Amino acid sequence: MKHLPLAISSAVIVTLVVLGFIFLGSPGSTEAANENYPNTGPATRTIEKHAEHGDRHSMWVTATAYCSRPEETDGDPFIAAWNDRLNPKVKSIAVSRDLLDEGLHHRTDVWIEEDGMESGPYLVLDKMNKRWKHRIDVYFGTDLKGALQFGKKRVRIFWKTDSTSKPKS
Repeated sequence: MKHLPLAISSAVIVTLVVLGFIFLGSPGSTEAANENYPNTGPATRTIEKHAEHGDRHSMWVTATAYCSRPEETDGDPFIAAWNDRLNPKVKSIAVSRDLLDEGLHHRTDVWIEEDGMESGPYLVLDKMNKRWKHRIDVYFGTDLKGALQFGKKRVRIFWKTDSTSKPKS
């Protein structure tokens, strides 16, 4: 068995540790990995009027990023949970399954506000693992560097209202 030179193996270890912090949070239990920013989820949900889009729901969520890499997905890294083929040129997100109950259904248009700037629309094309709550995962195609730079943050999302997606009392 060959050993990697010390410089290469150290670089690999540092990269894996950094990726672990970004994608899983600080080391520790699953709860630590699943921590969200405070004040996220359904308790932050409101309906507001927008000049261009009309009535929209808004909610604060924890946002992370993902890529079409075999290490980050199950099976084909370009096939999403609803069997959509992910296209790196199409803005899309995955949502935690609890957000499906909030009206963020398959192919819903979502706008993301970060630091006061709104971008979108992003299409809901994927679902996250059941362990995640109050989260979105922004799709970065194969751009690992962009996904790492995005990191983990608290953002506000907006989606159009319809008769099936009223806030829960």
